[in-house]
Amino acid sequence: MGPGHRNITDPTPREIQVLKMIAAGLSTKQIAAALNITFKTAACHRSRLMDKLGIHEIAGLTRYAIRNGYVDAFGNPISESNQSELFHSVRLTYAEYKQAMDEYAAFLTERETIGLANPDGSTGARRLREAEKSAYQKYHSALLAVRKFLIPDSV
Repeated sequence: MGPGHRNITDPTPREIQVLKMIAAGLSTKQIAAALNITFKTAACHRSRLMDKLGIHEIAGLTRYAIRNGYVDAFGNPISESNQSELFHSVRLTYAEYKQAMDEYAAFLTERETIGLANPDGSTGARRLREAEKSAYQKYHSALLAVRKFLIPDSV
């Protein structure tokens, strides 16, 4: 197939409009009014879309719209850069958190090898525990942002 040609199973531009509106929480009646078409036409677009995608519930269409970048979890059009930045933030903060955990574990192991049992009184231990706690909070915040992105009413 050459440029400008669509696969017969791909949603049409009008079906994509309907998909975006479904993902934004609009009813078929509201979609019809917004697009200035009849209820029956809007229902037909929705039905064809479901058949093409093999998805037969609204929640599935909404997940499809989010996963394929037609809308964000709030029903707004999204840019790939926003989504990429969000997931990049999770990867970076996880790496920072893992490094902090590894450093603290190495510190504890080193203290045990020289016979020091209680690291809590140590300035080094407090510093490493604070770094770990801070890294965890950043990572947790990044995860909450992803959750909010995917499930807007959460958190």
